[in-house]
Amino acid sequence: MPYIRRIKNAAATLATAISFESTSTNHGKRDAACKYIAELLENYCGATVEYVETGGAPALLATIPGASTDSILYYGHYDVMDPGLKEEWNSDPFKLTTRNGRFYGRGAGDNKGQLLAVINGLNRFLLTHPRRRQTIQLLIEGEEEQGSSHLASTVQQLQLQQLRHVRKVLVVDGSMSVNGEHVLRLANRGLLGIKLRVSTADHPNHSGNAGNVISNPVLVFQQILNRLYDSKTGRVLIPGFYDGVTEPTLADWEAIDQLPFNEAKSAQVFGAEVLAKDKRDYYRRLMFEPTFNVSGIQAGYNGPGMKTIIPNTLTASLNMRLVGQQNPKEIASRLVAELASVIDEGKLSYKITSSIPPANTHATSDEIALFRNAAKQVGVPLLIEPCMPGTVPNYVWTDILQAKAFTLPLANFDQNNHSSNENITQVAFTQGIALIEAIATEFENRS
Repeated sequence: MPYIRRIKNAAATLATAISFESTSTNHGKRDAACKYIAELLENYCGATVEYVETGGAPALLATIPGASTDSILYYGHYDVMDPGLKEEWNSDPFKLTTRNGRFYGRGAGDNKGQLLAVINGLNRFLLTHPRRRQTIQLLIEGEEEQGSSHLASTVQQLQLQQLRHVRKVLVVDGSMSVNGEHVLRLANRGLLGIKLRVSTADHPNHSGNAGNVISNPVLVFQQILNRLYDSKTGRVLIPGFYDGVTEPTLADWEAIDQLPFNEAKSAQVFGAEVLAKDKRDYYRRLMFEPTFNVSGIQAGYNGPGMKTIIPNTLTASLNMRLVGQQNPKEIASRLVAELASVIDEGKLSYKITSSIPPANTHATSDEIALFRNAAKQVGVPLLIEPCMPGTVPNYVWTDILQAKAFTLPLANFDQNNHSSNENITQVAFTQGIALIEAIATEFENRS
């Protein structure tokens, strides 16, 4: 077994990681962050680290061998979102700052703080288990904030050799519950995004000259929308859209019954009325029903006063959260077929902007017990979410790698990821380290 050094100051490892401005546009600092994470894994986890060419930012594949070839894979990312306007921060986004019980810096929550919690937790586990059965692997990418555009092809590239023994994947990303409880997520919704462009003329026209004699792209879009969605019933009208939607199981309902629900607080957070009737209806809508959303429309004139034009173009961004076994490629194909007549007229063009299938893991009671026992050892509550309402590319693990995927966020709900003053609480960082050590110990005890 290789010699493994003890990490003496976990916060110092996070401070160094934060110092690298590893945004998508800063390739030098991005690659330096990648190298730093690799060195930590080599020196403090005894890992053999492979730099994987992806067609974009390099990925890291680290392997910590054990007596068994079956491996547990941890996933994270070293890239960060652009900090935006630095004057909106209360401190330098690329210098770890501590105040009011929180670590501040770009990536503190998403995802460097969580990634460093994993590395520190594994360091503690490995030091106390020099002779172990489990093989541990880590796949750490550098393009998550840009949609993980090469993650699927990277996993396909590695699946027959380096990742062929992976049975379980632990995705460490996201946020804990709004009340501060740790959460284990077993599935996530998928996403289909499409941008529509309606064009009815070469230029805007005066409504007094052209009204009633040329088409208005806004009204054409209204007709398009009416073919896709029934606003009275809330049903999507794309043929076959609901194919693959599944009902919650008894175990799903039991887990939902343990989740928090405060209608007034949710309404306050959203700044809007909550449509759900009760807790079960709330989580059913969030976890087990697909959505249809218009996220933006641009057309015509909406400035001061009145400008009596007929606009010539409209662009609209649509997105649909998908559940169960819904297939985004099939739905996109059926959507395009439904609008074929408008496309053939030359009035409509489109671009698919996102296509991520849902991911589903059916955990056994023993697997749930493993995570609950680890949380109990650390002294933290653990909620089970049957499905994450948002979208992460976990299909690469469940569909391509044919492994079970468990999502375990280690950052606080109010981490301000993608915004100014991003942070992770010192408690969350410390608990995350302890929880990863306890989970690795539970896996070892059951291997």
